[in-house]
Amino acid sequence: MHKAQSATEFIVLASFMLLVILGFFAITSSNVLEAKEQGNRNIAEDIAEFAFREIEIAKSVNNGYSRIFALPQTINGVNYSIIIIDDRELIVDYLGNEHVKFLPANVTGNISKGSILIEKIEDVVYLRSIAECSDKIDNDLDGSIDLTDAGCTDKSDNDETNCGDSACEGPESCSSCSSDCGICPLPGNFFLKGLANVFSIDHTGNAILSGTLQKNTNPVPTGDDEFIFKDNGGNNRAIINLITGNMVIQGQLFENQTALNPASGNDVIIRDSNGAVVSYLDVSGDFYLKGTLTENGNP
Repeated sequence: MHKAQSATEFIVLASFMLLVILGFFAITSSNVLEAKEQGNRNIAEDIAEFAFREIEIAKSVNNGYSRIFALPQTINGVNYSIIIIDDRELIVDYLGNEHVKFLPANVTGNISKGSILIEKIEDVVYLRSIAECSDKIDNDLDGSIDLTDAGCTDKSDNDETNCGDSACEGPESCSSCSSDCGICPLPGNFFLKGLANVFSIDHTGNAILSGTLQKNTNPVPTGDDEFIFKDNGGNNRAIINLITGNMVIQGQLFENQTALNPASGNDVIIRDSNGAVVSYLDVSGDFYLKGTLTENGNP
């Protein structure tokens, strides 16, 4: 009797600890995502505040004020937008995080990434974009200005950088100028591994299976090392054999899905680095891919 009671208590305790651990990871993941989003919101706010301060300075000084300031083409390698609407709203959008500043009266013109000329004439602040190759600023920080920079072809050229000078500068990145900035690293893939990789899904939703896929089949464990996915009732819905690389699913395979919308919190979901769903396996045993599945491949 005591042994049975002890075993029951151990199972209850183990189950409780598992719930605590799962809860901890869920909270931690949520906090990490929220911190990342807050960081993106702060960046949008910082860009807007920087431009707004330039306008405030121009408003506070005497007529005849003139200055050129520059806004970067990217922030942390990420594109963003900045516009003025109806001479009233200054709007910055960074990764979907929008920050709005309401402008004071008597401010007119446009604003964009790059060099901006700001002037005060007859108590009105004017803004206009000017080309990098005529703004008297070393935009790409290579020691050369405007037409003395090899990246400039004429005064209307709005890109002072010159890809191929062995300097990763200005808006250049691994995607726009690999000769200067190097080759972009490949995004990480999701892997299942036995003695070797048997299954992988990349950031585009393409999957590679070292064995073959059986659909509409009741998944039965073989005794090998396996990845087993079960529904809430404990029924096997999918199995990937980590020795043979074969996969068995209870349901169907759906490839080239433009929109992936898991319906259950119990689905196995694979996301890319931006949080977008690229694949999932639902509780019915259906397997969804944004891309395609390659069988007998090399994950």
